[in-house]
Amino acid sequence: MHSLILASSSRYRQAQLANLGIHADTHAPNIDETPLDKETALELALRLAAEKAREVAPLYPDHLVIGADQVAVIEHEEGDQLLGKPGNMDNAVDQLRRCAGKQVVFYSAVSVCRHTTRQQITDHEVTRVHFRPLTDTEIRRYVETEKPFDCAGSFKCEGRGVLLFDAIDSRDPNALIGLPVMLLRDIVSQFDTDLLAMATAQ
Repeated sequence: MHSLILASSSRYRQAQLANLGIHADTHAPNIDETPLDKETALELALRLAAEKAREVAPLYPDHLVIGADQVAVIEHEEGDQLLGKPGNMDNAVDQLRRCAGKQVVFYSAVSVCRHTTRQQITDHEVTRVHFRPLTDTEIRRYVETEKPFDCAGSFKCEGRGVLLFDAIDSRDPNALIGLPVMLLRDIVSQFDTDLLAMATAQ
């Protein structure tokens, strides 16, 4: 059983593990998250998750270092539209206008790295969110209430954001928050680490 380090500054991912009763120290990575030319949304999520874990792993050589990244896109025939973190009110309103009545795909990648063995496993979950048709009044009331300025897609599904959806298609609804916990469980098991045992330890 190995101790965990979360290579992330995301308070949402930290809270996901804490809510399961799993302790993980955190260390924010310092990497360039700019998409590469012609890089798909999935490729971007996988690359960034892996780079985050690799960047932090040498600092904690005997730990399991977890990198995670999430990229959201509105799928269009003419090309996918990436949805970043809105950062402010106007951008959040604009994002939700574009999402309203459409399907948005979230690629949630996880990478686990152990520096001493040079072992690294990276995988992902896909979540499809079907948004309700939304009026401008509904969008503005939601954004003003929840202020989802640091969330790709401009919503918090663990909060009131779930009321914006018609349906969510995913193996693991946790993935939409930012850390696909079931996938993480499967990956760390390959490092002889049992996430359920950690979550239920007295």
